[in-house]
Amino acid sequence: MEDQSTFQDIVLRHLNEPENQPLLNEVNRLRSLSVDHEKEFLDIKKLWDLTPQAARLHEVDEVRSVKNLEVALGLNTKGKTKKLYTWLSTAAAIFFIGAIATWYYVSQTSLTYLVKETHAGVIDSVRLSDGSHIFLAENSAISYPEQFKAEIRPVTLLKGKAFFKVAKDPQHPFEVTINHSVVKVLGTSFNINYMPNRIDLSVKTGRVMFSANSKSDPAILVAGEALSYDLDKNQLSKQNGLNSTGWLTKELHFVDMPLDEVCRQLSDYYQVKVVLLARTSTAKKLNANFSNTSIEDVLKVLKQTYPIQIQKKDSTIYIKNM
Repeated sequence: MEDQSTFQDIVLRHLNEPENQPLLNEVNRLRSLSVDHEKEFLDIKKLWDLTPQAARLHEVDEVRSVKNLEVALGLNTKGKTKKLYTWLSTAAAIFFIGAIATWYYVSQTSLTYLVKETHAGVIDSVRLSDGSHIFLAENSAISYPEQFKAEIRPVTLLKGKAFFKVAKDPQHPFEVTINHSVVKVLGTSFNINYMPNRIDLSVKTGRVMFSANSKSDPAILVAGEALSYDLDKNQLSKQNGLNSTGWLTKELHFVDMPLDEVCRQLSDYYQVKVVLLARTSTAKKLNANFSNTSIEDVLKVLKQTYPIQIQKKDSTIYIKNM
């Protein structure tokens, strides 16, 4: 694990180069490793956001400013210049103290973020101050304010899967940040699966707006729609989100679903690699429902439905024609 100084250095380099995608990915990886890292990141970010005001004060050339103002006011005597310089220096000091006081006030009244994290075999949930409810799959983490105080309700999915039931509040949009991407809603329910190279989003009720990054046009999704965003290729594609919340409900539903899509969804649900080696000769699509069913039992149903052979090697399941 990175030591504290190394982590701080990486975060500062990221804040100075926000468009550096590999650096952003590394920061997000480190943030997801521990609650302490996430809290430290938020503290550094808070100070960074306040730095421009302090930087502008620091960059003021007092001597040059005094001379320019002296010329503008027509002051030529040494005594007056000295008095003016003293006055400006005092004013600058007072202004700087005011800036520090402002920083202190902002730091004391700004949002306090909490982190919820789950581990292997654990599904948990958190209720936010606005009444919204977030369910976390195993090995997932989310950052959220202890109290919402701003015009928007911001949360960050750091890793893994989460299902959101957002309390309706048209005056305060709800925003979920995932890497460079943002999901904006008013009141709805949706599922996000954040993987190292992909973000899957599916909407159960209402509608959401997905912005892949600051340069892409947003996509609007309504209930029943889903998409997948390839982080490496910067590409959006439509998806079948029927079983996106299977991790939460422990149910799988297949309605006229092609076998290749069935394999993809089984891979996501059971966290194993299911590979379709060749297209089967049948065009038959799967219609079936499963509840708390093992993958072995699901594969038995596939064998009864299609003329296929199923082989398991290591942690990969291969499906091929008879």
